[in-house]
Amino acid sequence: MIAILLSWIYIFFTAINVGLFVSKRLKISTIELLFTTVLGLFTVTLFASIWAFWLPIATEFHCALLLISSILCYKNKTDLQLLYSATFTLIKSFNKTLKWLFIYFSIIIVALCTSKPFIIDNETYYLQTIKWLNEFGLVKGLANLDLFFGQTSGWHITQSVYNLSFLYDSFNDLNGFLLLFFNLFAFTKVNSYLISKNKTELIFGLLPLTYVFLFQFISAPSPDLAIYLLSFLIFHYFISNTQISDSESVVKITILTLFACYIKITAVLLLVFPLYVYFKNYKAINKDLALLKIISLTTFMVFILKNITLTGYPLFPLQLSPFPNLNYKVPTEIMDFFFCRDMMNDFYIPYNPLKHITVLYRVKQYFIYSGIDSLIGIATVITILVSPYFILKSEQKKQLWLIYFSFIVLLTLLYYSSPQYRFYFYYTLFFSLVALAYFIKKVRTILLLQSINALTITFLICIPISYNCNSNKILFAENRTFKIKNFLIPEPITSKQLKFKGNSCGNLKFNTPIDTQFWINSNGNLPAVNEQQLLYFETNFHYMPQQRSHNLGDGFYAQKVTGHD
Repeated sequence: MIAILLSWIYIFFTAINVGLFVSKRLKISTIELLFTTVLGLFTVTLFASIWAFWLPIATEFHCALLLISSILCYKNKTDLQLLYSATFTLIKSFNKTLKWLFIYFSIIIVALCTSKPFIIDNETYYLQTIKWLNEFGLVKGLANLDLFFGQTSGWHITQSVYNLSFLYDSFNDLNGFLLLFFNLFAFTKVNSYLISKNKTELIFGLLPLTYVFLFQFISAPSPDLAIYLLSFLIFHYFISNTQISDSESVVKITILTLFACYIKITAVLLLVFPLYVYFKNYKAINKDLALLKIISLTTFMVFILKNITLTGYPLFPLQLSPFPNLNYKVPTEIMDFFFCRDMMNDFYIPYNPLKHITVLYRVKQYFIYSGIDSLIGIATVITILVSPYFILKSEQKKQLWLIYFSFIVLLTLLYYSSPQYRFYFYYTLFFSLVALAYFIKKVRTILLLQSINALTITFLICIPISYNCNSNKILFAENRTFKIKNFLIPEPITSKQLKFKGNSCGNLKFNTPIDTQFWINSNGNLPAVNEQQLLYFETNFHYMPQQRSHNLGDGFYAQKVTGHD
């Protein structure tokens, strides 16, 4: 815990100083701790992305970042002091119970970050993606080695900055850092509700009630958690001001949405909110948004160039390619295999071609598949059905209706592409809190719910529980618990300490895990790729990855092979 807290101090120091500098340039007059920190993370992520086109995100990058942050800290020391003072004053204003709950949840967040990661994607490509960034930067054709490496998220770029791999090998906790600040945001909203009785404030103040679900993402750099939290902040800015008409609101919503889309393209539907506010108030605010337009264009260009570098496809995973002659472009056959509709739906409609499946059956399987997925699907269906009632009872009907219809559109798009609950569940959580806030009338009820929630989470992080009956992911069939030794030493950033062996394929020499059940690469030395995976694609598609030169940093291409039946 201590080591993680020290790393978080560094993250905060750089993010808050960079964020405050950019806030001033964007003419944001209301400086808030959470938004300023997120803005700083976004700016650092863009800076690191541009850096990674030429250099690894390593010691030299941190020298530049620390120098910039120190200069900005000195220039903005007065504003920083005011921000810190206002934050501490706000925390002191919490009543005793609220204050203890805030502290308790904050401690749990740090404690859980010391546990082993719970998400299988951490083992398949998160760790390797971040490792490539740290050692080589953005590598041409890296997706030819493993297509999932082409999904390098903006959040993984952020994590590659803050895992401090040149100092220590067990920092993987950016999600926990972000959730810690959202925890403060949530309790601030509860405190505000106790004073104003504004139900909108209460919706966001109930965020800790979702921690039982969110904590599964906390000890790995899952982009999903970042999307969930950023979407809540976007919804907050969108509905908290019923007359949204000032450029500052547009700036905040746009920055958050740009960050979310750069983190994960499935968040693209969130763009409807800044666009709605912008076009509604175009004449009044357009002249004040020059810098925001530059940031938006820069983000889009970096996103395109990142995709071209890694995969050869500007809008990966869409196969729209104006650069067909790139020698490191991922072959169409492999792209078709991973992203065809049958493959994308295979996890919930097994062994049946989509053309033989009725719409009603697909909808049923979409929401009610098996185990935990079914519970989440049923909760989503109930939320969709009951939300209109609570929207009609709300004072922010217009904003909530727009959020609701964007939810329906997203569900529809995912139905035809990749219907995984983690891509839409933040909407389910949001509207669940909208409904819950409607029923809560007394302060005592809020504190009781939060206290029960704290006890439930304490039980889950202290007692090992098997999920075998609810999960088909055997590797992650039990929860991760906190151990006494974790006060000083966090657990490794991988859930399995695998053994690796050296192997070769043409001019490619690689490390492959021994005796693995999945196509996982874990935390092996670069280049690490599962030989079963390479054999599968060589046998079925007649392609194998090759180095573009003797230098790994020069990237990979897919070589057509012959001689297979």
